[in-house]
Amino acid sequence: MNRTRILMIAVVCVIAFQFGCESQQVHKTGFLTDYSRLRKESNTTLRNINKQALAKYSNFIVDPVKVHFHSGSKAVEHRTEGKLTQRQVTDLTNYFHTKLIEAVQNSGKSIAHRPAAGVARLRVALTDIDKSSAISLMPAAKVIGGTGIGGASMEAEIVDSMTGEQMAAVVESQKGTRIPFANLGDWDAAKEVIDGWAKRLQSRLEE
Repeated sequence: MNRTRILMIAVVCVIAFQFGCESQQVHKTGFLTDYSRLRKESNTTLRNINKQALAKYSNFIVDPVKVHFHSGSKAVEHRTEGKLTQRQVTDLTNYFHTKLIEAVQNSGKSIAHRPAAGVARLRVALTDIDKSSAISLMPAAKVIGGTGIGGASMEAEIVDSMTGEQMAAVVESQKGTRIPFANLGDWDAAKEVIDGWAKRLQSRLEE
């Protein structure tokens, strides 16, 4: 009896894990100026970086983070259900913008405010955000592959501020970490993902 019950639980966990992985996909929304050079790095990441061209820039305009939710996104669903307010969206985009500025500055680069020769522009859009749920606080959440963990998706590019030539671009979707008994708020997982993106930006600029 116990063996049968354990087997059933294992099957449910495997199915849930597979469902969670399959639902984590990247979507192109039309925000980027060019998608043609993006290459698949994983099921959740498309990326293109011209390191040689990017290395020539030490000054960056960081545009305010846009909202460009794709059709069928969790964010649209949450809005429809009244679980995501405009204030929460604004708080997340402002938080993201602040982290991007910090990343540029911490990399040793400078913030610029006007287009000029030798100045690059960083454009970013949140394309989806998903809230954390109570199930993510349970140890079982580590087994079932991200159910209720929350996360975010984005598109970003770095272009020349004068010509608009694209030096780097990424389309990515990420979930928060599976930490049992973490005291997560509804959107803390999205902030955690944003923090990770900012750290990776800093690393890229430092290179």
